[in-house]
Amino acid sequence: MSSIKNSKWYFVVGGLAVLALVTAVIVSVIPAAFARSGQASDGSLPRSVTAVGIGSASAAPDVATAQIGVDTQAASPEEATREHDTRMQTLIDALKAAGIDATDIQTAHYNLYAEQRYRPETGEPTGEFTYRVSSSVSVKIRDLAKVGEILSDAVKAGANSIGGVFFNIENTSALEAAAREKAVADAKARAQSLAQLSGVELGELTLVSEFAGPAFYERGVPAVGGGGDAPFVPGQLEVSMQVQVSFAIK
Repeated sequence: MSSIKNSKWYFVVGGLAVLALVTAVIVSVIPAAFARSGQASDGSLPRSVTAVGIGSASAAPDVATAQIGVDTQAASPEEATREHDTRMQTLIDALKAAGIDATDIQTAHYNLYAEQRYRPETGEPTGEFTYRVSSSVSVKIRDLAKVGEILSDAVKAGANSIGGVFFNIENTSALEAAAREKAVADAKARAQSLAQLSGVELGELTLVSEFAGPAFYERGVPAVGGGGDAPFVPGQLEVSMQVQVSFAIK
């Protein structure tokens, strides 16, 4: 009986020894893991300086976009559609004759709807309808000196609806690259200033990130005149970029 008790006692002691050994191994591994991850053993993050820089670049637009449309009405949908389609085809032919490439003309919308007629004396519906058809095309004008002339030609060809005229730069890659370069330089300069003000020295660059997408701003408002060829001022377009950088502290 005493031998059985002794065996149990040795088993308990042996188990405690194994548990102590495993615990010691785990405790010794934790600091090493923190050292490899770059974090301090107290869980604090590495010391760093972070700054956001802004850069911008501007250039003259090289393309204009206009919404040009035709609106017709008649006593029947067939008549309204027929008149509309004839006038729209005349408009498209005039745009092509003015030098607009077919690939720069795209249908933007097409609507057919009925309008109830009302008695002017009582305001009650008459039971009769007027049918209207309206559509527009989005037109790219690449010769900016001819914007006013082309819009005037469109009106002469039957257009009775012209939406906003917008100026743009077709390929903004070079403009974005110039703004990005300035934004990175600005961010680095801000980080250096923060370090000097804080009495620390910058170490290696640890992070560079760009905020989603460039922002575009118009510099110059189109001047629209009445009658004849309307004057337009393309002005300048400005793109702005924001970049964030982080440096380790030496």
